[in-house]
This record gives sequence, C-alpha cells and structure tokens, in this order.
Amino acid sequence: MRVIGIFIWITLGAVVLWFFTLNLNQYVTIYLFNHVYENVNLVTVIFISLFIGVIIGALLLSSQMVKSKTETAAIKKQNKKLHKELEGLRNLSIDEIPEPETQTMIKPTDAV
Repeated sequence: MRVIGIFIWITLGAVVLWFFTLNLNQYVTIYLFNHVYENVNLVTVIFISLFIGVIIGALLLSSQMVKSKTETAAIKKQNKKLHKELEGLRNLSIDEIPEPETQTMIKPTDAV
C-alpha cells in the first residue's frame, strides 16, 4: 500500500513539474493591495500560491489535531478515574457494600 502512495506522489510531482515547464516563459502582472507587480514569472506566482495554500491548510489541520488530542486526553483521564473506581469496588467485601435506598410502594386507594 505504501508503494502505491509513493507512486501517486511521484506522479503528482511529475505533473506539476511538467506544468511548470510549460509556463516557464509566461509573465503576468499582479495587482495586490494597491501594489502592481509587472512581469512576474507565472511559475513563481503558482508556486507561491501553492505554498500559501499549504501553510493555511496545515494551520487549519493543526487546530483540529490539537482539539482532538485535548478531547482524547480528557477521555483518557476519565477512563483512568473510572478504572480506579472499578478496582475499588472489586475489592469491597459484601458486608461493605452500601444498601440501596429503598422506597415503599404506596398502593392507590380504590376510589368510589
């Protein structure tokens, strides 16, 4: 399975490089926040856009990972607490088990 993943990444990289070579001699003008950048290589623009997208995606993914790790830690803490409680209950003798509170049942009176 790992070989297939490596093959896919190599193929994707080759396609990106092929696309870059097709656009090596292309130049564009960029209007960005009241600044004009003229004769910027298209490959540079694509690479910078891709890089910024990867950074933003990584930041969003890392926030999700931190959230899930926090939830996992809380669940593990609760699980450890419940295991301690269970072990404590297993070690009780029958005489030490508290009696449940019993309630007497009140029978309804027959209405005439």
